Amino acid sequence: MKSYSSASILLLLTTILTSCYANNLGLDFHHRFSDKVREWTDSRGLPPAWNPEDAPRGSVEYYQALLKHDLHRHRGRSLAAGDLYAFASGNETIEYLGNLHYAFVDIGTPNQTFLVALDTGSPLFWVPCNCKQCAPTSDPSYGKIEFSNYEPNTSTTSKAISCSSDQCFTTSRNQCPNKTADCTYIINYGSPNTSSSGTIVQDDLYLLKESITSDVVKIPILFGCGEVQTGDFLDGGAPNGLMGLGLSKISVPSIIANNSLISIIDSFSMCFGTDGYGRLNFGNEGSPDQNETSLNINPHGFYNISLTEIVVGNTTNKLPFDAIVDSGISYSGFIGTIYTKIATSFSAQVSERQINVKGSPFEYCFEISANQTKLELPPVSFKTQDGSTFHALHPAVGLFEQNSDKPFAYCLAILQYDMNIIGENFLVGQQIVFDREKQVLGWEPFNCSSNEHISPAAPPPSTPAPPPKAPAPSPPRRIPNSACARPVGLSTIISVVASIISLTFMRLPLCY
Repeated sequence: MKSYSSASILLLLTTILTSCYANNLGLDFHHRFSDKVREWTDSRGLPPAWNPEDAPRGSVEYYQALLKHDLHRHRGRSLAAGDLYAFASGNETIEYLGNLHYAFVDIGTPNQTFLVALDTGSPLFWVPCNCKQCAPTSDPSYGKIEFSNYEPNTSTTSKAISCSSDQCFTTSRNQCPNKTADCTYIINYGSPNTSSSGTIVQDDLYLLKESITSDVVKIPILFGCGEVQTGDFLDGGAPNGLMGLGLSKISVPSIIANNSLISIIDSFSMCFGTDGYGRLNFGNEGSPDQNETSLNINPHGFYNISLTEIVVGNTTNKLPFDAIVDSGISYSGFIGTIYTKIATSFSAQVSERQINVKGSPFEYCFEISANQTKLELPPVSFKTQDGSTFHALHPAVGLFEQNSDKPFAYCLAILQYDMNIIGENFLVGQQIVFDREKQVLGWEPFNCSSNEHISPAAPPPSTPAPPPKAPAPSPPRRIPNSACARPVGLSTIISVVASIISLTFMRLPLCY
């Protein structure tokens, strides 16, 4: 079976976060294919592309699309106590155009609403503005939504930033033609010929305090007046702007943390639910019970951690390596040596026959027999340099045929990349804390819907049974175009006996 590598492709490290502000700023987000988003899109008469039945959940075409998305996004560039705040337009986000996550934000006086993509790997928040070359404000792919373009002259609170200002982090002083010249920016993204450029401006961002009083708060924020967009930004990706959540001084988390109106810790958390529901809080340091490891702060702005061991079931591989934690990548991926260690250890400890699913991006897939009612998967975890254990709660995905209530196969959902990336499928079911102030990454099992901690499952037996002999691969099987996947009652169809492990059917459209 073909293995996939990004040797010649820089993946676009983009987030699936949302953003807000204050002592603890809260915001919900939803996966594009969750039931809530399906209801949202149906209520707005959005086109079938939002819920693509031509690439249904669990089909080869679906996984191929996600792989293309992951490879495309890998970029080669640089509940705490307190009040909760969310964007004034609402605290839900969605994912659709370009496989990015989006949130509605309000800017200016009077306020204008924008549907912006959310990106932890990007240093800057920008919206289309004084457009010389921008995406169209309306398009069949947008459904019935018509976007806005920001016009500084129509906002009474808009302020231009000069390149001689201390607030101009994007232009060096020696590049200023004169003291009153505008502060300019240009950002090149990993996608081919994709960029945004324009000037830096300041205006008010509207936030809603999540309390009984529901106070609306306005904070001045720096962002890009995006006059010229190129590449993917003209072809459906982030057509109405992008909110940078990276490590730069001008990113949204940095500006919020340094705002003098409200004291906030420079830390934010992301919680990813198995149902596509998610939540992000700024100012959240997590709980005292969470696991933590040091962040390797680097000039490229990646959230990078050091790992020392790979543990798959009863197999431990002492193999130190660094990995980027990126919620914008659908499936985790590793360089050849790491990938092989995980995959072969996993394959050696499952009893199902390995099959070749033609067209699947996943190399290690295993057949589930028609009368099978139980599935035992070895848990996958990593030991960090600080001695904490990071559990990959959902390392496998299920493959279904249309109108079937049971998966016919499952795959180890990791890919082979030219760098090590812990992607969304290893983050689901947990709250991940990016504590930039303490420079640590935290994580713990979490119920995103109820905002509650989840007690970890009992550990597996200390002396597990010897792993079954790996079966020989069977002839290739192709999933029909009508294949899909749906949530499965694990208690009735699949029983997972290993601790903190389950077969997940995430990020996929439902069968109906």
